[in-house]
Amino acid sequence: MADADYAALEARVRELEDVREINEVFRKWHYACTGGFNGKQAGRMEALDVLTEDATIEVLGLHEPGKGPKGREQYTEYWDFYYGDAGPLPYVFQCSLDQGVTVTGDTAVQESVMMGIFQMRGGPARFSLSQRTNYYVRTPQGWKINKTTSQGGLGHTMGDLTGMLNALPEQESRTPWTYKEG
Repeated sequence: MADADYAALEARVRELEDVREINEVFRKWHYACTGGFNGKQAGRMEALDVLTEDATIEVLGLHEPGKGPKGREQYTEYWDFYYGDAGPLPYVFQCSLDQGVTVTGDTAVQESVMMGIFQMRGGPARFSLSQRTNYYVRTPQGWKINKTTSQGGLGHTMGDLTGMLNALPEQESRTPWTYKEG
């Protein structure tokens, strides 16, 4: 095999491995977000392990562009509000569909459709589809999300959830993260 052919094949294999690792990172995110049944808590903190230290979370309808929680301290405070059975969002089941990844050196963009079933306390269960875009960087620990966005989508109110749902304790009094200038 000629050196040029070998280099092209090596680059192709690396891109395939990168795309696979990137998709696995987002699968881990969704898996850690999912819970509220069989004793598993929704919004577990290990979801944050897939983010860089300076990552940003932006959810359309919650955050104006550029004003979502940024950096480990802010996004952990944001996450603390939602976490677990005692929080306001105890039932979550989400996954990614239709993932497309474009790798450019040590950065990548992943576009997907997120499907989820969510139930806030005191509200009906909702089925939703939303568009997500994640921006990745290659780190010494592997690919990590530097910015994750949800651009909105469609939702539908559902009937009651059934299954091995966690019995909910009293809701804790929590203060949601809010954007502060500076």
